[in-house]
Amino acid sequence: MFPHHSSSCLDCWHWQGWRIRCALQPDEPRLLDLHQLHGCKLVRSGQLQAWSMWQRLLELLLDSAMDRALPWHWRCLCLDHAWRPLYALDRLAVTRQRQQRLNHLRNRLATLRLQPSLRFDEPAQGHPYE
Repeated sequence: MFPHHSSSCLDCWHWQGWRIRCALQPDEPRLLDLHQLHGCKLVRSGQLQAWSMWQRLLELLLDSAMDRALPWHWRCLCLDHAWRPLYALDRLAVTRQRQQRLNHLRNRLATLRLQPSLRFDEPAQGHPYE
């Protein structure tokens, strides 16, 4: 029974990530904190490695911030939360490989250029029905 419970907790964490990535609840900023909290619980229980969890969280936030199809306020909120995983990764970057990966992520954040969000009446680029 324990492995099933473990799997369902991890599945729930992944589903929370998709809710963030797709801005399924853009007026619920607590979802970002909840996702981080659940990730930390999974790390403490040994179901996720700390480095992996924080890296995924940072990439999720950066990917969401860059997605022009998401509401502007959600994208800014994701960007505002990026410091937490970046700070955690800095403490965990004890190998050369991790330091290089962290530098790549820092550079990605430092050079991130937010384009305006798409308007509802603006077709997505490359859409076949343009």
